[in-house]
Amino acid sequence: MNREAFLARLESLLADPAPPGVAHPPAPPPVTVPRVDYPPDPRSLEERFAAELEAVRGRVATLDELPALLAELEVRTAVMTDDRIPLPDGIERLPLEDAERADAGFTTARAACAVTGTVVVADEFRLASLLPRVHVVAVPRERLVETPGDILRDLPSLFPDGLPSAFALESGPSRSADIAGEVVYGVHGPLAVIALFV
Repeated sequence: MNREAFLARLESLLADPAPPGVAHPPAPPPVTVPRVDYPPDPRSLEERFAAELEAVRGRVATLDELPALLAELEVRTAVMTDDRIPLPDGIERLPLEDAERADAGFTTARAACAVTGTVVVADEFRLASLLPRVHVVAVPRERLVETPGDILRDLPSLFPDGLPSAFALESGPSRSADIAGEVVYGVHGPLAVIALFV
């Protein structure tokens, strides 16, 4: 198709009204995030979160288990965004600006979702959660909810100073199947995720 024919076609398409059934501008979003019900589950939120995180190759651990897990993953350096999880002996603490050189990043979740094994990480913690090959995340028990909608309905209390420019909902280690449909782990983020309830 030559340039003139292409531009003429584009001009005619832009001149047509919106297709039927499409409201312009779109209607405003609902005032509240609608509730989506999941099948009943007798397990506690902590048990459900742990099972879902493990289903996507993450892990829930205790403080006592953490040093051995980090040793197994050959973690020698770490960056920390707060001290809710103490840094085990023998691991060097690096400044946050050295996150890309660190083996592990320690963060605290703003919230967590049991039915998906997802944690909400604030923008200021993003470097520590994405650049190191191991993400260790403290999950406050009082911020563990059932569904993603529960998180979205509670955003004002999660971010009392207003929404940040970005926040991430992370479910387990980074994975991608962009090439030939084969799943590869650790391409765009951590290779391992360890969550601890605090």
